Amino acid sequence: FYDWVISWYNQLTKTGWNNGYIPFEQWCNMATLERYKKEHSIATYKHYMNGANGGGVFNVSVVNMHEDPDHYDSDMRFACDHLDNAPHSCELAKSKVSSHNNGSVDLTWKMFRHKLKNHHSIHLSQSDERWVQIETKFNQMTDFPLLCLPNNVQDRMLAISLEAEITLTPEWWYNSKEGLEHLKADFAEKIKSKFCTMDFATVLRSPEWQNFLTGLQ
Repeated sequence: FYDWVISWYNQLTKTGWNNGYIPFEQWCNMATLERYKKEHSIATYKHYMNGANGGGVFNVSVVNMHEDPDHYDSDMRFACDHLDNAPHSCELAKSKVSSHNNGSVDLTWKMFRHKLKNHHSIHLSQSDERWVQIETKFNQMTDFPLLCLPNNVQDRMLAISLEAEITLTPEWWYNSKEGLEHLKADFAEKIKSKFCTMDFATVLRSPEWQNFLTGLQ
């Protein structure tokens, strides 16, 4: 669940829906978690398992699309492994070449550019050549302050993630070292790094950056 939430945030930001460039630690609050829990696979799974009348729907399959990410093909797996008596659909899916158009974007740099104007008087157009110098300096930063999620949001995110793991995977899996144990360790690592955002205000207000930007005016 937690990887899906940060991935969804990144998608919203790089496609323009987060046009105010709200940092992740501000965007991801308790209300956000409860909203997206209702849109996660866990909600879909429970809906179809319970059924409209509470009687359940048979043959619900949960597919791990990360088990072989370099070769995974959603259309082929669905048509060949989960559609009954559909050999032609399977062959058609196999004949298509998979495309991956959702490339990664350095959101930290995009947000830094966006917030720079709020912390210095320098005027820069989108095509200003001085952006090259600014980006070069930006990329040279190796140690900068971070802003992370509040403890209550961290705890709720982990709780939902554990619930999803237990709901969507077999007991032998989530009780193994690759299951809940691994999830907790992975979460503990990412919550202090991947899920944190650069403290743009502190960085841009520092004498180092103020002097650098003034020197470019």
